[in-house]
Amino acid sequence: MAQDASAAEGLHLAAMRAGEGDGVAQDWDAAFDCLLQAAELGHELSQAELAALAGDWPLADRVAQDQTIAAGVCRGLRARIDIGALLASPPPGILSSAPRVATIQKFATPEVCNWLIARAKPKLGRAKIWDPATGGPGHERSRDNSEHHFVLEDSDCVLAVLRARIAGVTELPVAAMEAPAVLHYLPGQQFLPHYDFLDTAHEGYAKEVAEHGQRVVTFLMCLNDDYEGGETQFPALGRRFKGRLGSAIFFWNVTPEGEPDRQTVHAGLPPTRGEKWLLSQWIRERG
Repeated sequence: MAQDASAAEGLHLAAMRAGEGDGVAQDWDAAFDCLLQAAELGHELSQAELAALAGDWPLADRVAQDQTIAAGVCRGLRARIDIGALLASPPPGILSSAPRVATIQKFATPEVCNWLIARAKPKLGRAKIWDPATGGPGHERSRDNSEHHFVLEDSDCVLAVLRARIAGVTELPVAAMEAPAVLHYLPGQQFLPHYDFLDTAHEGYAKEVAEHGQRVVTFLMCLNDDYEGGETQFPALGRRFKGRLGSAIFFWNVTPEGEPDRQTVHAGLPPTRGEKWLLSQWIRERG
């Protein structure tokens, strides 16, 4: 049993690598075949992913609550996955041309949003900012919400498909994406006005940009909308954004010439009632 569990974990990781093109050629068929093999070995997360990707969300929920499904059922789910439909996205609408800001309605289904919240909720920790002195993460009083970053080994194919859709609408590759984060705000928690680009006037940021490229795009997706307040504010635009469940906003942190765009200063305002959940995806200029 321990040997099967280890093999299943390895197959799940192989599925993630194939889906994201991490060290191997990107191949969804290979990804889902590895996911199926892991599911047939009893890997619960893989079974839930197959059900979710096949559109059987009630079954995905039951598997997440410890219902095991038979190998034959897993094969049937694999056969129903339509990657073309999963990658399709509504077109973005332009909110601002300078700075470049766009929105997308119904980018993800409520079920996908609930999946991401459920996956992140047990793993939340205090959110961090990038320290300009070191170029790495650290704590700061400007931000008091919580978050969880999904590294590859902790991620899943539902999130991998979503990241591929983000790549499609932003026209930037998955390889250039940082680890995605689910953000959580309780009433009164906030992220004060800040920039997402890395200011190379600071030594730590300059080193980070030289090694990994500038952070050029921020993509934020609303995982719920049953709260009050909590808008994303753009002071330079005089605009606030609060999307509906599954909608998204994304903006370029740099000008078309590649220079940091200081008009992209933004803040996560505090919810006044209820909890706020977001998916945050930062994208670099290169992988």
